[in-house]
Amino acid sequence: MKIMNYEEFKLELEKELPKASKNELAGLEISFSKLVRTNRMMDGIKITRKGEDRGIAINIQQLYEIYLPYYDFPYTLDTIIKQVKAYFLHEDRREKEEKLSKETAKVFIQLVNMEESKEMLQHVPHRQFLDLAIIYRIVREETDQGFETGIVNNELMEALDWSEKDLYLKAMSQHIMKTKITLLDDVMLTNENMLFGANEILYTENLWKLSNKLHSDLYIIPSSIHECIVLPDDCSIHDVKEMLGAANDIIVSESNQLSYNIYHYERKTGNIKIVEKENR
Repeated sequence: MKIMNYEEFKLELEKELPKASKNELAGLEISFSKLVRTNRMMDGIKITRKGEDRGIAINIQQLYEIYLPYYDFPYTLDTIIKQVKAYFLHEDRREKEEKLSKETAKVFIQLVNMEESKEMLQHVPHRQFLDLAIIYRIVREETDQGFETGIVNNELMEALDWSEKDLYLKAMSQHIMKTKITLLDDVMLTNENMLFGANEILYTENLWKLSNKLHSDLYIIPSSIHECIVLPDDCSIHDVKEMLGAANDIIVSESNQLSYNIYHYERKTGNIKIVEKENR
């Protein structure tokens, strides 16, 4: 393995980076030039989209410092490519968010566990629901295959001049993913996309219709962030808790778990409560 000094490293970058990035960074232009940094000139790489001036500038001296510990030039090239891809991914998202408006944006709800998500909740608009938190996702882009979404954080909420109440009312009124109810041995409540479908329990008309169909109040098993299982409340609560435990411990990945509590819907009042709290 040849150990390159700085000048050799710089020449090798000029020769190899365009080759290594030909497929990974298609549509981008790479140029080597001097960078101005706090009144100093530095060797740099500028990468832009074709026909545009805005892009990312990388200090070659800093790249050489990445190379030095192990003299691993391919690793250095891979680091550059990952850095550039991350930059343009962020730029693409920022540009999409700039095109959003308060009037046209599509927003929907995601339910998360309040306790498990308390660190994240410091940075996003939310409200409590039982032992859960209601957070908001915004549709960044729609395609034939589906849509790309992101969590609304405090900065985006402020940039679009929203309040948390605005987000809640917009998400509840838009209801952009249609309700889906699957009747097998149990009733599964989700949406047609089967994404973040547990939020369907917030639409009380769903539970009212199901309770009338089953002629019973309901047990709600929050089996994952994507769906809930609904059962008549004349079944054994012990069996219901075992179903939820099995879902959380065996079937559902930790990132998709919602709660270890069972909920109870009373059709006479329309109230939803945590079963454990009812039994205390």
